[in-house]
Amino acid sequence: MPPASPTADGSTSHTTPVHPPLGEQPITVVLPADFAAFCQLHHEIYQHFAQQLLANHHTAADAVQRALGDLAASWTQALAGHRTTAIAWQALTRRIRRAHTPASTPASALYSLVPAAEADAAVLHRLLGLSITSTADTLGTETTTVTSLLATFDRRLAAEKAAALRACWRAATHRCRVHVTHRSGLPSGLPTATNL
Repeated sequence: MPPASPTADGSTSHTTPVHPPLGEQPITVVLPADFAAFCQLHHEIYQHFAQQLLANHHTAADAVQRALGDLAASWTQALAGHRTTAIAWQALTRRIRRAHTPASTPASALYSLVPAAEADAAVLHRLLGLSITSTADTLGTETTTVTSLLATFDRRLAAEKAAALRACWRAATHRCRVHVTHRSGLPSGLPTATNL
């Protein structure tokens, strides 16, 4: 995160230098302190989620950066809305869909087999190991909604004709374990999915 500086009202903001073409004056973009704090709070989870859905690490990082850029452009409106985290989640998933490549991951294949809300909850809670409360906060919804989404996902998974979904889920959980084991993919503060 760029360095913080005090503003006229006593709060802090973050500045980001923008380098224009040669011969032009540099431009400094000042980000609101609450936006910078939001990014620090959610960036790692967004990054790990994007890596589960996009095969390429750099593509995932770019999708997250662009989503946060989209959010920055409408930050005032996002803060005025009912659920800022829900608006941010929509920006992230929109950017991930745009970045999706034919070299998809098993987790991304879930989205063709179950509704996106169920897949989001399953990936965050079961693959990344977030608590129900953290999953709800990340999605910008209630814990009861997340619990219901996971229960519906489990029923689909247990259905007799869900062989494709079960195979996809096994591949996604295997990829998550390998990714975490071999690349230390999750930060120490973010638990891994151990009881799948």
